[in-house]
Amino acid sequence: MPDHDIEIITSEQLHSELRKSHKNFIILDCRSSNEFTESHIRTAVNFSIPSIMLRRFAAGKIDITSTIKCRDLKERILSCYKESTFVLYNNSNDGVINDPGYNNQTTNDTTINVLHRKLKQDGCRVVCLEG
Repeated sequence: MPDHDIEIITSEQLHSELRKSHKNFIILDCRSSNEFTESHIRTAVNFSIPSIMLRRFAAGKIDITSTIKCRDLKERILSCYKESTFVLYNNSNDGVINDPGYNNQTTNDTTINVLHRKLKQDGCRVVCLEG
């Protein structure tokens, strides 16, 4: 399977997996802080970072833990980085671009796209929440 392929998980599948055990899932909400405050999945963490940090993260100048303020989440990521499944979600109309030839730079460099690409490059399992 090529690196650019996107694995999708439905809300029902995620709910079922979380009921079994949520220890192996790190759920990252890639929406704005305001949208996250209004509503989010119970165990999700907001991954909304300034555009300059996003560009540095995309370029490999900083790692994922440099972008996270929450100490508990940093420790959780560091302790089981490659063993965890990262679940990413944002607004349904701002999905991950699945076309490697797609070159609309502004859309392709959205938080969810950069995060998906970097985690996959690091060998992590990444799934995107459908809808």
